[in-house]
Parts: sequence; structure tokens; C-alpha cells
Amino acid sequence: MRFPSAQRGSSDPWVALTKQLLPSDALVVSLDRLIAFVRASEVPGREARVTTDPPPIFVSTQPAVLVILDGDPVMTDIPNTGLSRVLNTNWDLFLERNSRLYYLLNDKSWLVSSSVDGSFKATAAVPTDFRRLPEEYKEAREAALTAALAASSNPPRVIVSHKPAELIVVRGAPELHAIPGTQLSLVTNTGSDLFFHAADRSYYFLASGRWFAAASLAGPWKYATKSLPADFRQIPPDHQKARVLAAVPGTREAEDAILLAAIPRTAAINRKDAKADVQYAGEPQFAPIPGTSITYARNTQNDVLRVGDHYYLCLQGVWFVAADPKGPWLVADRVPAEIYSIPENSPKYNVTYVRIYDSTPSTIVVGYTLGYYGAYVSGGVVVWGTGYYYPPYVAIGVATAPVYWGACCYTYGASAWYNPATGVYARGSAAYGPYGGYGAAAVRTYNPNTGTYSAGYRATNPYASWGQGVVGNGSNWAQGGYQSTSRGTLAAGQTSKGGAGVAFEGAGGNAGYAARSASGDIYAGANGNVYKRDNGQWYQNQNGTWNTMDGSQLDAQRQQAAARDHGARNAEAAGKWRAKGGPGQGRSVEQRPRFQGRHR
Repeated sequence: MRFPSAQRGSSDPWVALTKQLLPSDALVVSLDRLIAFVRASEVPGREARVTTDPPPIFVSTQPAVLVILDGDPVMTDIPNTGLSRVLNTNWDLFLERNSRLYYLLNDKSWLVSSSVDGSFKATAAVPTDFRRLPEEYKEAREAALTAALAASSNPPRVIVSHKPAELIVVRGAPELHAIPGTQLSLVTNTGSDLFFHAADRSYYFLASGRWFAAASLAGPWKYATKSLPADFRQIPPDHQKARVLAAVPGTREAEDAILLAAIPRTAAINRKDAKADVQYAGEPQFAPIPGTSITYARNTQNDVLRVGDHYYLCLQGVWFVAADPKGPWLVADRVPAEIYSIPENSPKYNVTYVRIYDSTPSTIVVGYTLGYYGAYVSGGVVVWGTGYYYPPYVAIGVATAPVYWGACCYTYGASAWYNPATGVYARGSAAYGPYGGYGAAAVRTYNPNTGTYSAGYRATNPYASWGQGVVGNGSNWAQGGYQSTSRGTLAAGQTSKGGAGVAFEGAGGNAGYAARSASGDIYAGANGNVYKRDNGQWYQNQNGTWNTMDGSQLDAQRQQAAARDHGARNAEAAGKWRAKGGPGQGRSVEQRPRFQGRHR
């Protein structure tokens, strides 16, 4: 037995307790669970031929943001304005066509440049057309109204890359903190996984499961996973950066990651219940996959392959088949073996990790391993993405709105990692805000223990943070968002089953929350009071026990909570009036997730 999250030498009590809890009778255990306890050296792993070429690695010693474009800018005009939007980036980047100036929204402030690759500078004014932006660009429209107030006196450096890249922001000169028992030092004044090795006088940087080394931060960088100094294997398991051990060949953490990547997530699919639909931008367009006789649909976000006279769709880890690219789609009993020869440089390589294991007249047993979500075994570790660049699909004027689809699994600009203590793979595109805080992140996470994936966005700075996300497993999902400021934290969410909730915690410690389950039962709380309804009867939780209460008691509790809230808001408003010298000066601007809706 092994407990990765326990400190070294402290797992003995847990081992003893687990042995006591194990039943003495015979057990039937699934093969997948058994595989989890086999050492990686005893499991034939599937090696992917990923690229190890270093991505562009930018280093800044001042606050900086990395704006990644998929190739050259792809523009679409915004109706009733003189503005164009740059489609192929997840930033709010606009071109004012008359002046030929580019405007970049960074948080609530604006930056301007005469070239998309030029030097962006802070500006306190934006063209009036920004105030006429449609609802889709509500965030940018609102920021245009407050441009003068939000103008930054210390704007970040803007780095633009036309392909996936990595950014290392070091706050000043590197500050080294020695790692006991090794010749390694951690660079502590950066959010990146950056180390310095005294013996060879080199920096080592971890990105998407791959190590790169350079004699100086200025580069050039070279692939270094297979030549890592032995000191990396000696990083203590309780060190703050211990999770990098999963990316160090030969460690137990790396073996665990490989095992998890090899275990399939399986499900029995009911033939009658399984449904699929594919939407194309115009008529289906197919492109060849080099080295095979297979073609794939370019103008859809779905994985549609043509093999011979049949079309195969891989959707949420399930294979479907049809005689026409538009369907109707039926669950497939088998797929052609040639599909599993799709090479790594194809954007459809990830579907080769989805298999059909068994079939009956009523069900199909399907499964996938982590390669379906972009985690591959290479060089004795698990890495994120193949390293190949897959150009996006762009269509303007084909559908009701411009279409831009990026590749399924970008490798770099993702800060991907694996946590051996939790078994979670995660990734997030990072940027650093103008105050040296952690700026913004587009996050995708997969948990092989639960079979769930999640995706979302988060952003923080020293004054506020906000974010949104979604987690799912097949047709089940939950989504939510939060906002935190000096006034407190507000969060809300809902699920595919119909449940929803909202919670608030104030800066002074007062808190409240309310939720509604799919069945209609309501749970609510304010200042520690919790209620539920069961078969028409209301209950209040008091010290862990549910006690009945009548409607009048509940109404009184609600009125008291409302009065407290009203008084608090009046007091806050009065305080702002006194502090600012008049009405309106304490206006609160709604904080919204900066990558909402239209972004990848």
C-alpha cells in the first residue's frame, strides 16, 4: 500500500487501518482495478511518437501577458461599427479599421498598438464604436465606458506568438531556494516550474510534461527529459514542487502516471438510448489523413472519419457509424482497424485511444484511455499533447456567424501537469497581471480516478479574482462561477440533473447560501441557518440534527436575514459616500470571467 499524499514515514497507521477494514471473505475485483497495483515495468505501455522540439519560450522579468494567435490574424467585421475582431485568439483583440490600430483588452484596461506584433501601450480612450458593440461583446463594451478610469499606469508587457508558446515571468532577478540533499534550487519568484542545477549551471523548465534546459534564461532551450540530472529524482515528496516528480523518468510517481494512463474507462452503452448529431459549417468537407486511406471532416468540431463507404463518429468516447456524413448515426459494433494507424501528426490521433470491447444485442461496451484527452506516454513519463501544431479551421460567411475551431489538444501555452497525490491531470494557459499577480488561465482537467473532465477559466490579481468552469462525465455535467473582491466571495452553479445553488461569504465572516435540487427540495442558509423540505415538511439543521419547523418560523428567519442584509448594504453605501465625498463615487463594476462564451 502507498499513500502519496502522506508525509514520508507517516503512512504506517493508514496501512494498519486499511488492513483492518479489508473484508476477510473472497472478493471479485475488476481487472482494471488490479492493473492499478501492477508496477509500470510489468505493463506494456503504449508509447506515442510525440515531438520534443522546444516551443517558443519567452522570459520576462516584468509583468507580462502572452497572447497566442493560431497563425496570422483572422479578422471578422463587427456589424454597425468600424471594428473588426481577431477570431483566432482567446483574447479580446480588435482592429479599428480607419486608424489601423489594434486594441487589446487586459482585465478592465485597454492597450493599443499600430501592429498586432508591435509594442502595446496603455490608453485611456478607445473609439466610440466600442460603445456600440453587440451583446456578444458586452465585457469589451462595458470596459470602453470606463477606459479612462481603468487605464493602467503600469501596463504589462504584451508578447504575441503566432503558435503555441510558453511564458516564464520572473519578478526581477531569479531568487534561488536550495532543495535539501540535492544540487537543485527552485526559482521562487515565478509561478513556473523552474529550477537551477548548480553542477551543470543550467536552468530546467517543465512544460506540458516535458523538460527543457538552457544555460541562461535567454536560451536557447533544448529538450532535456531524457538527460535530467539524477538530483531531480531526489526531490523530497513533501516539497512544494513535488508534483514534478511525475515528470521525472524512473520515479514511482512517473510509474503511477503511466499506469493511470493505461487503464481504460469503460461503459456499457444502451443501443436504443445512444444518440448522436453532427453540425457542419455548410456542407461536409473532408481532408485526407497522410499515410492512410482515411479522410476526416474539417468543418465540424466532431470527430468524423470516412473509411471506404462508411462514416465513423467518435463522440464522448463512443463510436457511431452511418452511411451518410449527416447521419442517422447508430452505435458501432466495430470500427476498421486502419483507424488505429492514424499518426500523431493528425488532429484526429486522439480517437485511436477509444476502443469497442464487447457488444450484445442491447448494449455496447466501450472505453478510452487518457490519450483520448491528450495525455500520452513518451520517454518514461506522461506528457500533455503530441507537440504537433494543428492549424485551426476558419469559415467566415458560411454559417450565421463566423466559425473558428482550434485543435482538440494544444500542447504548449497550457502549463499542463499531473498531480501524483490526487491522480489529476490539469492544464491552464497562464498570463501574469500588471501587478505581478496570477493573471488568467484557461483550464482543462481530467481525473482518471472518477472518469471526469473539467474545463474553465480563472483570473486573479491582488484586488479581485473571478472564474467559471464546467466538469463532466459523459452526459452528466455541472457548471459554475465565482467572484471574489474585498467585499467577499459570491459563487453559483447548476447541474445537468436540474440542481442549482448560490453561496456568499462576506469579508466580515457573514455567509449564506441557497440551493435547489432536481426534485424541487429547497435548501437555504443565512448566517449558518440551514433548511430543507421533505414531503412538504420544513426542517432546520441545528447542531447536526434536522428539527421540524412550521412556515411561520421559516418566514421569520427569512425576514431577519433580509433585514440584516438591507442594513449591511445601507451601511456600506453610507460608508462609500463618506469616503468618496458624494453619490456614485463608490460605484461597483461587475467582474466577469474574462474568457466567457465565445472563446475556446
